[in-house]
Amino acid sequence: MTEQTNWQDWNPEDADLSRLLKPGRIQRIQPAHPLMKLKKALLMNMIWGILILVFYIFIVGIFPYWPILLTIVITIAFTVYVLLKAWKLYSSIQTTVSATRPILAELRMHHSEISDWGRVQQKLGLLVYPFAAAGGYLCGGILGSGKTIEELMSKPLFVYALPITLLVLVPVCYWLAKWMFNKAFGKHLRSLEGIIHSLEVDN
Repeated sequence: MTEQTNWQDWNPEDADLSRLLKPGRIQRIQPAHPLMKLKKALLMNMIWGILILVFYIFIVGIFPYWPILLTIVITIAFTVYVLLKAWKLYSSIQTTVSATRPILAELRMHHSEISDWGRVQQKLGLLVYPFAAAGGYLCGGILGSGKTIEELMSKPLFVYALPITLLVLVPVCYWLAKWMFNKAFGKHLRSLEGIIHSLEVDN
């Protein structure tokens, strides 16, 4: 793959390739490039993650019961982990490229890391969703009945309904997380994959 072809695939809208191909020349990546759209999607993901953390803290203040606190702490730990990974990915995507940098390898790296990040958080979510769903179930029971957790757990119907709720909500949460990831990142990852494939064919 020649350097000329490399840059044509990287930024096909650029009309002056010879100028850009000077050694060490730095070029800003166009906002419409899939990599920049992925960077923007990561930023939006982090903003939503921070808002969710604020909501969890709010819940802790309203429901100071240790079972609910346990579920919230586990959910917060998961959210913080996802946020930190998102920030690392966001920071690794540079808005400029140089003719001296291996473009194909960099595109492969970003595509792989973001895809892996999505898969890992979905798998970890299967361990976290039962706690989150249980916490939500307890909060809903307290709000709906005005009773304490001890009073609610003394009612057999409330206790028996909990595992049924988890069996329903956990798969739904997993499917929803997968759908949301695909909605936010899927199109841009596929576009980036197309660019990578074109560069590999020319290699």
